Amino acid sequence: MLTIDWKERLTLDTDDYLEHKLPGRDYDFEIIFNAYPERINGKIPSEVITFISGIMVQRMGKKHIDYLPFFRHLWLKKGDYGKLAFGAILAKILNKKPEIYLPLLEEMMQSGNYSEINALLDKVMLPLVRKYPQKYLDRVYAWSKSSNQELARSAINFLVKLIKRREDLIPDVLSHFQSQWSYPLGEMQSLHTIFLKTVAKLDPAQYIAVWNEYGISRDPQIVELLSSSIIDYHEDFEAVVEIWTKSGNARVKKAGLAAQKIINKKKGAKA
Repeated sequence: MLTIDWKERLTLDTDDYLEHKLPGRDYDFEIIFNAYPERINGKIPSEVITFISGIMVQRMGKKHIDYLPFFRHLWLKKGDYGKLAFGAILAKILNKKPEIYLPLLEEMMQSGNYSEINALLDKVMLPLVRKYPQKYLDRVYAWSKSSNQELARSAINFLVKLIKRREDLIPDVLSHFQSQWSYPLGEMQSLHTIFLKTVAKLDPAQYIAVWNEYGISRDPQIVELLSSSIIDYHEDFEAVVEIWTKSGNARVKKAGLAAQKIINKKKGAKA
């Protein structure tokens, strides 16, 4: 935890950097916090970076758009500290100018790995989408279908986190996922399964409704999705799965047999 003395010191050093260094395009912002004595696994605590990022945003005021080159440099050139600062800054300013900062966020995410994109979405977008779903949710949907596999995986993971915090959004998000089931999901199929399992835990009635709608399907991908998403016994599943186990399609039969084992196990546990 930052002491009052260090908050004062870091504030003064941030002000000095903003006044004397940043105007000359000196983007080595480490000068602000290098003197901080505590380390966690050899690194400056994230609390320190988040604190100075907050001070920067305060001092920039309404002129934050003037610092776009600095924000880009933080993400692209300043390593873990820069990426942390970039996320902390955008979390405070994105909603002020989404037409500017959403494209910037997308641009930077294209260069990030799965872990970095996840952290950025959690820090910047999760609070905004929870508060303004109608404003930002469509953009997350677009990311979930991106040709950038790391971004697509991160966006789907984000949607799973979102419905855990906003269960009222389950129907909307579920509809988005269902719209993709008619097309090959490839590597994303396992993430769709995770989403369905999450729906089953949060809203069993909604999950059963999915089975009632898609249980008549013989599409191998949909059968695999439903079969692998079972987390509990329900009598409505038994007759459907029984039909799948007798299918002439190898994928459908295999998925049906796997589902039958799960159902029997869950049913036995309830007995």
